[in-house]
Amino acid sequence: MGNSTVNRIRKGVIEGFRGTRGSGTGYLLISGTPVPCANPATVRALQACFGNVIAPGNTVDNVNGGHVGQEVYYSTDEFGLLEGFTPVDGAPLGLVELYEEEAVRICGKTIRTN
Repeated sequence: MGNSTVNRIRKGVIEGFRGTRGSGTGYLLISGTPVPCANPATVRALQACFGNVIAPGNTVDNVNGGHVGQEVYYSTDEFGLLEGFTPVDGAPLGLVELYEEEAVRICGKTIRTN
């Protein structure tokens, strides 16, 4: 996850992935928001993190894939491109605290995640 103050840490549920093999770009659908991303790197990261993502024919299984329904913290760069994600389950305390600080900064209230 990036360290720039422009970046925001968000939290959401992965609903699916869309992209075409040859384009190099795609998007990860997180809580209804399409988050642009690098296609091959994101698919490999989803596979490594959750498993059962890549289906026959090198397609992404958006029905039974291990990524579907997973709650994550994620960050984007200044252009809105996905920088990285971390599953909420097992997230380091420092990341949880950064998310909570960001929530206070945006809405003025403390949002507890536990």
